[in-house]
Amino acid sequence: MKNQREPKVPLPLKVPKSLFDEIEQEAKDKGVPRSDVALYRLQHYPIPLTPELMYQLQNDANKKYAELKPDMPDEAIRIQKEVMNLWKQLN
Repeated sequence: MKNQREPKVPLPLKVPKSLFDEIEQEAKDKGVPRSDVALYRLQHYPIPLTPELMYQLQNDANKKYAELKPDMPDEAIRIQKEVMNLWKQLN
């Protein structure tokens, strides 16, 4: 449990001007220091949804669906089929 604040140390970092401006604007909009916005972004770096990752996620979902299908109510199966048709339309 973190009851005490962790000490902070400076991290000199060069970023593109466009990113600096974006962080600056977000900090201004939120009324917080620039470093708070930058720290939040570093701690919550988004995971890019690459084709490989999407493929793996869908395979995992398909495996789980196959395991659960025998016990699923008819309505859930109908909705799953509808979702699969929508996915096919995106390809």
